[in-house]
Amino acid sequence: MMFQYAAIVLFCLSLIMGQGAAAALAQGDDIQSQTDRAKAALQGGRLDEAIEIFSNLIRKESQADCYFQRALAYDRAHKYGPAIQDLDTAVSMEPNQANYYLKRGILLRRTGEHEAALTDFTKVLELDPTNVSALGNRGRVLFAIGDTAKALEDVQRAIGYNSESAALYLLRGDIYTAAGNYQNAVRDYDRAIQLKADAFAAYNNRGIALANLGKTREAVEDLNRAMEIASSFSSMGQVPGMSGNSW
Repeated sequence: MMFQYAAIVLFCLSLIMGQGAAAALAQGDDIQSQTDRAKAALQGGRLDEAIEIFSNLIRKESQADCYFQRALAYDRAHKYGPAIQDLDTAVSMEPNQANYYLKRGILLRRTGEHEAALTDFTKVLELDPTNVSALGNRGRVLFAIGDTAKALEDVQRAIGYNSESAALYLLRGDIYTAAGNYQNAVRDYDRAIQLKADAFAAYNNRGIALANLGKTREAVEDLNRAMEIASSFSSMGQVPGMSGNSW
């Protein structure tokens, strides 16, 4: 009788443990399916939906990647404060993820927090010394704060790793223009336009460099071309000068 009782207890325990494992498995499947839905919403531009799903996931199972993904959604929604806060959390949870520092650095650069952005880009390069985006973005921040020598060094390193980036040639052209080296600037703008035919900022800034070289006719042609390209983009109210170039 005692033996039968023990067998029944063991059988019940096995059932309970099995149900727990099944529940855990179902929860794992549910989290994965919600993660997939959230990423699909983010990719499809359904930002409110993506933010809501990632928020639910964070409440269920706090993971650094969920904070990172929600930060991407906040960024695309132009909610930079919440995005930076999420990236702070992601970095604290996984301090060796270069992508977290890179994204936070880009947002800090956009919001004018240059010193903090420099710190993040430098951290990325400690983790990944050949990261082209970190080099280019750090060069851009250094240029913004007036350290053209170090900015040029970073951008040249970035071009060494990726010689097919119109944005890098545009940025180096801007640095050369600011330094009064208009011949080199024109060559870089030429290369940017060769790589990206609708690079209106490259036309605009090449026009500025050509004007400084006394090539008025060519300068006017470039500025007109820049306005023509910019007017084809409904979101463009005007042609940006060098300080307005996007990255």
